[in-house]
Amino acid sequence: MTYGLTRIGICARCNQPEYLFVHSSQETLEFCLRCLSMQIYPIADPMPLAKDFPFYTSDDTCAGCLRPEYVDADVTRWRLVEACLREETVVKVHSACRYFDKCEDCDYRYANSNNRAYGDHMRFYITSETYDPTMFSDMVKIERGWRCNSCAEEYYDSHGGAGNFIYCEACEDNVHFDNSSRHRGTRYCNSCVRDNVYDCDDCGAEIWSGDDHDCDDSESETIIHSYGYKPNPIFFGKGTYHMGFELEVETRNSSRFEMAKMAQDILGEHAYMKSDGSLNDGFEIVTHPHTLEYYQEQFEWSVLTKLKRKGMLSWNTTTCGLHVHVSREAFGGTVNYKSTPQDIMHMQAHQLRFMKLIYDNEKQVSRIAGRASSGYASFSDKGRLVPKVKQGHSMHGHCAAVNTENFATIEIRVFKGSLRKERVLSALEFVTASVEYTRNLKITGKNNALSWLRFTGYVSQESEKYPNLALIMSESFSRDTDPSDND
Repeated sequence: MTYGLTRIGICARCNQPEYLFVHSSQETLEFCLRCLSMQIYPIADPMPLAKDFPFYTSDDTCAGCLRPEYVDADVTRWRLVEACLREETVVKVHSACRYFDKCEDCDYRYANSNNRAYGDHMRFYITSETYDPTMFSDMVKIERGWRCNSCAEEYYDSHGGAGNFIYCEACEDNVHFDNSSRHRGTRYCNSCVRDNVYDCDDCGAEIWSGDDHDCDDSESETIIHSYGYKPNPIFFGKGTYHMGFELEVETRNSSRFEMAKMAQDILGEHAYMKSDGSLNDGFEIVTHPHTLEYYQEQFEWSVLTKLKRKGMLSWNTTTCGLHVHVSREAFGGTVNYKSTPQDIMHMQAHQLRFMKLIYDNEKQVSRIAGRASSGYASFSDKGRLVPKVKQGHSMHGHCAAVNTENFATIEIRVFKGSLRKERVLSALEFVTASVEYTRNLKITGKNNALSWLRFTGYVSQESEKYPNLALIMSESFSRDTDPSDND
């Protein structure tokens, strides 16, 4: 049994750039001296250099996969000095060919399939009595982390199954559907959409960075703006504070662009349409700020009826929500250089009472909202509301039941989407009623001021001001199931 020097490259066992040797018993595998000395093969007298493996001298070839194509930024240069050769050699290796792949979850290192030695090593072990299948795995990129086959299956199972994930062609990552967005019929991860999609300054169409764009051919795209589109607000109605809502809708048999255009034509300057990554094939209607009275008396609610007649859905879906933004003016305004410590204390105290009313009555709020706590509207901040108000700390960020991350508004995200006028108005009335009920509320340990019973009593007394909220409350608590047929 003999061995001989072949070239400089990647060792088939340790996957490191080294001087490589072949052994006479298995001349297709190349190992460094360290790995040979670990009794993989018995070493006797050296054999001549193998003619099939010319010594590595090329500056244009990766030492791992032997391919000439590489980008300098993706190459590691290794300097090796061997006493017997008495010279220094620079080895270029692709980053992908450099090491074993390390699994994000189990921390186990697997042979990298990009490495030429991987295939030879695999073929050897398949025919060997020492074959260990755990040494080899096709690595899967999930949520920016590389995972082995076993851990990938566990990760998918713990997040609802592989069917809940999409493959992003831009970054070649598998991401959860909730973390993806649609661009021109194709889903990408939110990070790629955020980094690559922008609105055309002339027509407002969503454009992928680097793509050709002709404004004349993009009329349909201008109707549905990108997720990040935020025009200057237009205020409707006179009052101390205003509200806006975001209503998500899904198409069934119609073109979402045609439906969006119809909604835009009806609502005019009162609203605009946006895309949303949580939807399968729909859009969201985003209104400019209105007072509650304007919504109740002058808003063009016929848009909901017409969308429903065209086959649009909102309530009977698993994707659509209804979010209400209320101006921070409802709580005294935003904190700025003019705010005194007393002003700030009053603002934060009112916000805390407002949020406690919602979080302390999660079950009842979820019932009138039409859906329970979810990843889109989590109640996990309950018990941590003081730092949420004062420092903006939130366990679920903007996906909390009450989102405080916006500068000018507070967003209530608990409601299920609906194409029923009374449902949407009840959400707006609930937010207003909650603001007004908690404005000067005195809370003690005995008065149960934040109880649902006390709040429903207030709504009942003010039913002329909140007629739709009183109606939905009555419907929701007088039957076991919600009236979905009417929503």
